[in-house]
Amino acid sequence: MKSTYITSFTHLICCLTAVLLYTGCNPESLTEMNRDVNRIDRVIPEYMFTGALLDMPQHSYTVLAQGMQYFSTYKEVAGVGDKYYSFNGTEAPFYFYTGTTENNLWIGKLNRLYQIEKALENQTEDGVNNVNKLALIRILKVYFYHQLTDVAGDIPYFEARLGEEGTLSPKYDTQQAIYEDLFKELDEAAASLDEGSPGFGSADLFFAGDISKWKKFAYTLMLRLGMRLTKADETLARTWVQKAIAGGVMSQEADIAYIGYASSPGSLNYKINSYVNGDYNSAGGDNVEGGKYAATFINHLKTTADPRLPVLSVVWVRNADGSYRADNSIEAQRGMVSGSLNTFPSDFDSYSEPSRLYLNTSSPIIILGPAEAYLLLAEAAIRGWYTGSTATQAYNQGVTMAMKQWALWPDVAPHSGRISDQQISSYLLANPFLAAGSFEQQFAQINTQKWVSLFGDDYEVFANWRRTNYPQLISVNYPGNVTGGQMFRRFYIPLNENLTNRANYLEALQRQGFSEFTADNLTTRVWWDRQ
Repeated sequence: MKSTYITSFTHLICCLTAVLLYTGCNPESLTEMNRDVNRIDRVIPEYMFTGALLDMPQHSYTVLAQGMQYFSTYKEVAGVGDKYYSFNGTEAPFYFYTGTTENNLWIGKLNRLYQIEKALENQTEDGVNNVNKLALIRILKVYFYHQLTDVAGDIPYFEARLGEEGTLSPKYDTQQAIYEDLFKELDEAAASLDEGSPGFGSADLFFAGDISKWKKFAYTLMLRLGMRLTKADETLARTWVQKAIAGGVMSQEADIAYIGYASSPGSLNYKINSYVNGDYNSAGGDNVEGGKYAATFINHLKTTADPRLPVLSVVWVRNADGSYRADNSIEAQRGMVSGSLNTFPSDFDSYSEPSRLYLNTSSPIIILGPAEAYLLLAEAAIRGWYTGSTATQAYNQGVTMAMKQWALWPDVAPHSGRISDQQISSYLLANPFLAAGSFEQQFAQINTQKWVSLFGDDYEVFANWRRTNYPQLISVNYPGNVTGGQMFRRFYIPLNENLTNRANYLEALQRQGFSEFTADNLTTRVWWDRQ
């Protein structure tokens, strides 16, 4: 018995030794032993798709919100867009490619999409039906690329992914070539969407897997981009505008693509949170950066008795005990004239600033919606490109949708985002569409309304202003500004491109007619922004 026991024990020791020796010589086993079991080491498309949607809102560039004369400030250094004081805040967001430390995100917005796409393609090779998922990734890539090229002009596009293959110096493509490919991608992706096939389901924050709504998203984006080309190539613009309309664009409140947030750590609306922490963190008094609403914006809303004004704006009235109370009455609102001040004004408290409803960190961010779609249809109608409704009907629908979408915002007393049908009807009656006006009058009315309706979407408002020259901004010629009193027309390409991709970078600057370290890299126009 004892002999048998010793023999078995010896055998066990030998086996364990063999296993240990094998493990010690096997790199794969060592890798397995050192793997963090709490981390995911593979791409899960559904999780990453949710992350890609959360990537879509851009931080509200102060330079654009001020430049589009929504906001103003009495402070000089903070007034980059208000006074065109410096180049700060005007760098093109090339972190779309490479990632950023912002919000602890190290993965680039576009890189994330490429990773999802590669994982889906591998699954498809195994027979998985990913037709809709792949189409949605193509649509999102169009969304990110159009924002980047719209502010920067020529950018790396066709070779932007070559870093994976050892090429760290992608060439810059012309914006014209990029736009042509964006249309192709949208067209093919939208056509491939199949309502009978699966989408991303619950990972889809916008539409919970409803492919019919994604079709509308794709064609509305196509409509936006098509109208972008009205000065650069009117024939091409008309072609894509009409193709988008035929495909079917957003038309109902349920079509709005937006992201909801919550007032808890990790779930805050980070754009609004930056406003609160950066300037509007207390009621009344000297805001950190001296910011208030701009007179251009407030005066327009007051003149038209716009029911959005008491939703968006407040004047903090000082009580006898030193506390403040909110006054959101239309008559109390007053905007600060852009670029007019550089010291603290004694009447600072009398200027309007964002309401607590707007500054609520649980408020949503709208990515794309029917308000914009209808206003684009109104412009298509006055151009003779659309006959599905009159320009008046489309305009009225656009205004209606733009006002009703404020119901998505949680109420914060004394403000409510719920604008009634009666209020909307009264507004349209008092400010009717200029059906008998000239093309220019109608064009101005539609695109000024877009400026109001897209408040908060700084990227798109900036792009539409460059294309249309509406709204008409007041002249700002603050002493020592970097642009000769002109609003920026583009952002500059990050200077580190001169170190990492010098030849292509310099060629792109020269091709577009500007140089480093000069004001013309902010005032030179991108391809579609013609005189």
